Amino acid sequence: MIRKLVVEGITIFPRQIAVDFVPGINVIIGSNDSGKSHLLKLSYALSKWSEKSLRREFPETWAEEGRLRRHLLGAFGARELASLISRQRAGEPARVHASFQGDKAPLGCAEVAFTLSAGRESDQLSITTMPQRFLQENALYMPPREVFSLFPCYAQLSKRSPELLDPISRDLCSALEDESSTAPPPADELRSVQRLISAMLRGRVRRVNSRFELQRGSEPPLEMSLVAEGFKRPATLSLLIANGNLRPGSTLFWDEPEMNLNPAHLPLLCGIMLGLSRAGVQLILSTHSLFLLRELVIRLRQESHSGITRRFISLHTPPEPGAPVQVSAGHTPDEIGPLDSLEAEMEQADRYLRMPPAPTAPC
Repeated sequence: MIRKLVVEGITIFPRQIAVDFVPGINVIIGSNDSGKSHLLKLSYALSKWSEKSLRREFPETWAEEGRLRRHLLGAFGARELASLISRQRAGEPARVHASFQGDKAPLGCAEVAFTLSAGRESDQLSITTMPQRFLQENALYMPPREVFSLFPCYAQLSKRSPELLDPISRDLCSALEDESSTAPPPADELRSVQRLISAMLRGRVRRVNSRFELQRGSEPPLEMSLVAEGFKRPATLSLLIANGNLRPGSTLFWDEPEMNLNPAHLPLLCGIMLGLSRAGVQLILSTHSLFLLRELVIRLRQESHSGITRRFISLHTPPEPGAPVQVSAGHTPDEIGPLDSLEAEMEQADRYLRMPPAPTAPC
């Protein structure tokens, strides 16, 4: 699990920021263009690079630099590393330091640090600190777009032209495709999450060849392309739990989980998140939804959820042009200062209450 990230000079973070993550639920809040998705993608790229692979016991630094470069470019969809360096660095290298922890990687021995620099003819990634241990569990990224509509294309192109799909969607399709018969049955908490997802969908999702269907009782199966958009990503989670790719120890990066969901479904979505956390999944999510944020706070204050670690991270963009993003964090939203979404909602509520009575419609 990723535990700490220090960034200086990456994308819209020209000055150093430091973010600590907890093993439970991490909620990143901020306005558009404040860097929420960039923080998720950078953390995901590092986690994906650090997870177990076919690397040798003592990997060569140059080979790991190449792998890390590919993961970074893939996560951001960039062509060159120079695109990831802040425009305000004035030729100075960007720096990143990350700390991981896991069953086989105790805190302090799974640290990686590297620099990014861009020259006139080439760019360079240099690892200055190599981990002594690598992660033993996997990382998954749930983007705002759903992948069910992409999966038939992935099944056709993954072997011949994988570059035609963006790497994040390709990673998720690959995780969906993996149906290992040796995967252990889901833990009790994860089975509870599957039941919550089935309650939201009013049915059970299943894979049939290279397509997916939703089975609702005795009704004929419904192709996932015909299912409401807001239900498709929770359905993806259910399949990942079933095939063993979302399991205790996994880290799930979830960009805007409320996307396309009616607020009436958000309490159930919070139950899904809490169930994943109780099962040992590290959740790192970003959101614009004040409803979802408040619902999480309400649920986390219940005694039954007191054992779930939580951290709220605010990214605030000052109004001055060129001013760096400010980061604050705490165990409750009250500790991280004013939230743009809260201010906007309260201002709208005031305007609504001040409206004059509507004129009586003529008969």
